[in-house]
Amino acid sequence: MKKSIIYISLLALIGLNSCMDNFLERNPFGDLDEKTFFTQKAHADLAATACYSTLQKMNAHWADAQLELGMTGDFSPSGFKDAQAFYTASFNPNEANLVNGIWRRGYEGIAICNNNIEGVESMGSDIIDEATKNKHLAEMKFIRAFWYFRLIRFYGDIPLRSSIVTDPSNKEQVMLPLTAKETIISDMILPDLQFAANNLPSSWESKHHNRATKGAAYATLTELYVYTKEYDKAIAAGLEVEKLGYEMIENPGYVLRVDYEGSSEIIFSVGYGVGNETYREYYYGTTEDLGGDLGRIMRGDTYSGDYFNASRDFIDFFQTIDGKSIEDDSPYFDKTVEWKYRDPRFDGTFFTIMDEITTTSGVTMNWKPEWLVNGDTGYDIQKRGVYYGDNNWNRRVDNTLIRLPRVYLLMAEAYALKASPDYAKATTYVNKTRARARDFAFNNREKYIPEGMSDAEVLPDFEITSKESAMAALNYENRVEFFTEDCYRYFDLKRWGTLSTEWPRVGGFTWDEKFRDFPIPSNEIANNDNITQKAGWGS
Repeated sequence: MKKSIIYISLLALIGLNSCMDNFLERNPFGDLDEKTFFTQKAHADLAATACYSTLQKMNAHWADAQLELGMTGDFSPSGFKDAQAFYTASFNPNEANLVNGIWRRGYEGIAICNNNIEGVESMGSDIIDEATKNKHLAEMKFIRAFWYFRLIRFYGDIPLRSSIVTDPSNKEQVMLPLTAKETIISDMILPDLQFAANNLPSSWESKHHNRATKGAAYATLTELYVYTKEYDKAIAAGLEVEKLGYEMIENPGYVLRVDYEGSSEIIFSVGYGVGNETYREYYYGTTEDLGGDLGRIMRGDTYSGDYFNASRDFIDFFQTIDGKSIEDDSPYFDKTVEWKYRDPRFDGTFFTIMDEITTTSGVTMNWKPEWLVNGDTGYDIQKRGVYYGDNNWNRRVDNTLIRLPRVYLLMAEAYALKASPDYAKATTYVNKTRARARDFAFNNREKYIPEGMSDAEVLPDFEITSKESAMAALNYENRVEFFTEDCYRYFDLKRWGTLSTEWPRVGGFTWDEKFRDFPIPSNEIANNDNITQKAGWGS
């Protein structure tokens, strides 16, 4: 994948050069002659690579910062100013970065996928063998399904475009009405993912670790079936993922580190070319020069003040090392040193004085409290940071979208919520994720386990005996495991029906049912006579 990155901008021109003005990208005409392009076997590979490029921009923020994370309750409104509208639900159909931006990026991606799928499908057996052809079609259909699944979870019902526009002057082709999300799932997302699961390889050589695999397709099917409440199918898809040999790494704090890209637990991630700055990461922390020969370290962004701050609600959510809430009178919790004797994922998520830092000059020291930037809620985020030891400002890093623990927790949810619940299996799968944190504590006793504490007391397993206990366990494990990762928390809260309480509690606003889905972007309303705005958002 990374070696192919230089071709992306060229081939993406097929889909982007002459897109029409409104956001539902209508027709991918470009400078490249499509009549001559899809005439060599290698063109199918390049066509797929162009589709991957669409995943590098998830919204229209200049730095691609995930402003929608403000809608989860995990982040403090005191942080990143560009996200203020999403902390407080003050956005509207004109908002550019997310409301219009996610829509635009999604349909740009779909346009490129549609064009390149049709192009590769037109390639005859004299050009490309069937297995190779289907492999690359599977990549593109996986990405198209990714975009559609993402869009329906943000907007609900959306237009369904399954092919390119042959006549841009034909309003029936250009101005599509909204299609029910259930239809989009049955007619587009599900068939695309099933084709992908059947035709993608189980793995690629390491230099192509960002390409989609059977694991990515089955993992997405697992989430899709949980979303549609087809729990037995979700379990079956998850079991297929388990057969593929993924394993969680030892340190829960290293799951997103640049030096662990392509690890055994990452099922799908988006790659960037060497030298590409992935600016969105800097909103979790940037490099700071310590002066002299000390070099630089990772810390919060002190230049602009635009830094994602964890909410106090989230900071206090982490259990103590005995598996209790900090409100449950654990003998191991001391407010004056609240970072001590917590679930080890607390230390992996935030900078604390327990953390050993290696500067760009190779100097090793413990993190110092005077480096703290987030004085409001008290902790700077370590987990999503880019910078680890390389004396280079232009640091690229993969955007990890699916990890193995996500599949485990979705399977636990499916076992707990299916018509005939299997709470024993739900217990097993929810604790697969928890066990990693516990084992890491055992392997670092001096750091995480107080003297005299028995092993049985350390982050004991959740015991699931009801749907209520299942959801409590799933809420905890998902929240602490996937902080800062894609939009997992937002999608989970929507699926569980708890967004209306979690988001306003931290954002400090009164819930309105219109907030459950994004409004249709104003530009789309203005350019499409067949779409009207959703209730509550005006005309």
